[in-house]
Parts: sequence; structure tokens; C-alpha cells
Amino acid sequence: MKPISQPFSKTLLGIAILAVFLFSFSCSPETDMNSLENLESVDASAKKEKENEKERPWKIKTAGTFGVDFTLPGCGPLLPLKIEGSGTASHVGNLDVVLTWCTPGIGLPGNFIIDGVITAANGDEIWFESTGEFRPFEIDYIVTGGSGRFEEAKGAFTLTQTDFEIIAVSPEGFPSGTYANEGGGYIVY
Repeated sequence: MKPISQPFSKTLLGIAILAVFLFSFSCSPETDMNSLENLESVDASAKKEKENEKERPWKIKTAGTFGVDFTLPGCGPLLPLKIEGSGTASHVGNLDVVLTWCTPGIGLPGNFIIDGVITAANGDEIWFESTGEFRPFEIDYIVTGGSGRFEEAKGAFTLTQTDFEIIAVSPEGFPSGTYANEGGGYIVY
């Protein structure tokens, strides 16, 4: 057998050392594509999810009418008022809103329950309910979900009454009238 020449053996040794060096760095944790962190950094949907988790400032302004509606479910012995209106809100644009307000009577102390739906011009919905925190002319709400781009939305906002006028009272003593409010908070969607 013929011996290997010295320059050839040095080249072969250099290639072997280079291969070991490259192999050892190719398996480092910084470049391990199986790690969740690195997958999220290259996954556009993961980036969008994280971006959507931020609280966005939210301004709302609506006006409309209210009246007693005994066809509304869930009020029990309380007086069921249906509130309908329209307005604008950031992240929504033009909107329609429908609320159910269960109350012992306008201006009376007691248990108030309000839940509602904001519908954007494209049909996407935001669902919300009162928190039970009622101050004169102010009500706090939480966002409980929605549809379309507002699916799984969450948030909180406060509306301040800017107008509330009883226009008529039925023979049974039930009021109807107009309202206006505005306020803000945040929404996550």
C-alpha cells in the first residue's frame, strides 16, 4: 500500500476539522428550528395573534330611543327596556346598537342588568354587558365577545349619559324616550 502524501493528509485533516466545527454550530439552540420561540418568529399568524392581544383605545358615541318591551327575555320581575340607537366608534366606524335594560323603574334604586350588541356596517358584532357599577349618568361595561373580526373580543368601557328625555308615558305608566351617550375605554380583538 502506498503512503498518503503529506499535503493531501493535511487537506484531509483540515476538511475533517471544518466538518466537525460546522456540525457543532449547526445544532446550537440559537438555530434550532424546532424551538417554539423560533417558530413563532417566522410564523406570521403567531405575530398577528400577539399583535391582536394589545389593548386598543376605544371611543364610542351613540344616540337613539328607548321603550318598554315585554317580549325581551331575561328580565324576570324587572321592567324590560329596549334601547336602540346608532352612532360611531373607533375600530368600528358607523354602528347600530341594541340593548336590553332590566330595571325596577327609571330613576329607582335596585338591580340593573344591561346587555347589548354593537353591529358594525359590515355586520361584525361586539357583545357587551354592564358590570353592575352604576354611578349617576355613567355605566361601566365589559366586552364579552363578538363575531367576524371581533370574535373573542374583550375589553372595558364607560359610557356617560349626555341626554335622556322621557317623551311619552303609556296609560300603564311605562316610559319611552330618547337618549345620547359617549365614552370610551379599550378593546382587544
